[in-house]
Amino acid sequence: MAPPPSARILAAAAILLVLAGCTIQTPNSASPSGTVQPGALVGTWVLDRTFDSPEQPFISFVQDNTWSASDGCNRVQGTWEVGADGALTTTSGPQTMMACDGAQLPLAVSRGTRVEVDGDTLVIHSSFDSTETTLVRSTNSTVGPEGLPIGYWVESNTPTAPFLSIQADGSYSGNDGCNVLIGSWEQADDEAVLLTGGVTTLMACEGVDQWLNQATQGRVRAGVMTLQSADGTVLGQLTAR
Repeated sequence: MAPPPSARILAAAAILLVLAGCTIQTPNSASPSGTVQPGALVGTWVLDRTFDSPEQPFISFVQDNTWSASDGCNRVQGTWEVGADGALTTTSGPQTMMACDGAQLPLAVSRGTRVEVDGDTLVIHSSFDSTETTLVRSTNSTVGPEGLPIGYWVESNTPTAPFLSIQADGSYSGNDGCNVLIGSWEQADDEAVLLTGGVTTLMACEGVDQWLNQATQGRVRAGVMTLQSADGTVLGQLTAR
């Protein structure tokens, strides 16, 4: 004999109550809320606007835990680490100090204490001055550390090593290990950096290879500038610092 309809309804209600007290879990490949994967930070980030500065301000985080950034005129580089909770730890090196109408993105990184990444949006928080900087991922290949050779380039990390400081206004200064070098630069259509010498001191330094003062052009690949003389002879290399 079949149970009356009222009994069937009560039985179904009892089953629903039992199921309501249970949690059915399914696999979830997404990161837990509030966490940051280091790989999500890698890439070049810009503000969602353009500037009239010599280059577009940017921040670039690299997989090897180095970063570089530009305010539009000056560049700075350093190292970075990010915790699972988004806590950001950075170091930064020297930078040129040209006045600029760009954006102080290098300062946003060096003072940043926490980051949030949501797809192609990055927010950098600073507890130093209670600011937030919101950026978007750049897809423009001309923006970022490979766009222009602005910054410090050194032969080695020693006080007397040859170096060039290339600035966004088209000038450069440096030292070949003995003499001060000052001149101008421009980027050719084939992406070569063309160097035109200006004022140079003429000291004679015993035991110093003054190859840098003979350089007339350089090519940048993967953070290394290979410099050549006017006849195409490779003279040496400088590394982005």
